[in-house]
Amino acid sequence: MKFSRLISKSTGDISNLSFNQELLIRNDGTTPGPSHLVADLGPLEISGFETVLFNKQLTNLVHCPVTARGKYIIPDTVETIGIEAFAKCKGVTSIGIPLSLTSIGCLAFESCISLTSILIPDSVVEMGYKIFSNCTALKTVYVQAKYPVQFDKDSDIFYNVDTDNGILYVPQGSKKDYQHAAQWNNFKNIIETRSFHHLFSFN
Repeated sequence: MKFSRLISKSTGDISNLSFNQELLIRNDGTTPGPSHLVADLGPLEISGFETVLFNKQLTNLVHCPVTARGKYIIPDTVETIGIEAFAKCKGVTSIGIPLSLTSIGCLAFESCISLTSILIPDSVVEMGYKIFSNCTALKTVYVQAKYPVQFDKDSDIFYNVDTDNGILYVPQGSKKDYQHAAQWNNFKNIIETRSFHHLFSFN
């Protein structure tokens, strides 16, 4: 992801961004200050979850720095996770997805090689291709939706994920639907569960 120009809100200008015309704000609710005025930036080089970038309305998570480490809980205002938002965040071990989320962009978690599990709430109705590609440590996927999100057979959602030994947890009574749904049926182990409630606690 490349920024052509990043301007502080304090200057009165707006961001001129190649991927988004909206002013971006950081995870701490502030806008980049004058010290962040940089021309022709290449891939964004920032560290820590405090600099996760969102659109102005805090509804779209645009980018998490690849230097981020550990656990991260996405704010409950977020409705969409952008294309490649967490791509190559190799130190991220856990991501809490809010019930407000409806869409996950293509390659959103690509090469998150330390991510071991993920819970996808039933609010999510749209998912792009290769979302979890090369998440080699991903062993457990929890899907709250009774009916699986439909994918093309070539979507490669779980490319290079060990679906032979991993486990897909689905709601009670929905196992057969997931067994017959493209991409989801890559999992050899699909287990029904009555409740996902305890999984929303990230300590």
